[in-house]
Amino acid sequence: MKKRWLGIRLAAGICAALGWWGLLYPELALTPDTVSIQTETQDGSLRKQQTEWTFDGGLYQALLNAAPGSIRLRSRLLTDFALFWEAL
Repeated sequence: MKKRWLGIRLAAGICAALGWWGLLYPELALTPDTVSIQTETQDGSLRKQQTEWTFDGGLYQALLNAAPGSIRLRSRLLTDFALFWEAL
């Protein structure tokens, strides 16, 4: 049982360490491959914007100054885990 908790703590520590680098160096975490800019239409569906963006284009500042509730975070890992959990 101790080994299991040690493994869980180790995995949590690694995830926290990797997340910390995203705070220190956001240009490494916010790339066109990891960020999808979408707008919500009047009927509630999401539409992906076709514009190309770069980190120097002000995306980070726009995210920092965004109004509460205007940013929705989604994780493919958590979505896949939720699907896996439902399948059990």
